[in-house]
Amino acid sequence: MYYSKREGILSTELWDEIDRTMSDFLAYKGIQEWWQTRRHWHTEAFARVVDGIIARGEKPTAYSSYDLKQVVPLKES
Repeated sequence: MYYSKREGILSTELWDEIDRTMSDFLAYKGIQEWWQTRRHWHTEAFARVVDGIIARGEKPTAYSSYDLKQVVPLKES
């Protein structure tokens, strides 16, 4: 997707959706730790994009509104 955006194939509107999704996940410490161990899998240009998103320091909220008790009912004993 990054290269499609860079080449002008992917619109800014669609890239912004991808950026928001990546921001949601990259806000989590565990994902950031994973990224540091796998950064070398990617090109330096894309790695700078991910590093930039992490540098924003956004608060992790992707799962903040989910109550598992509501999603998966507890089994009665």
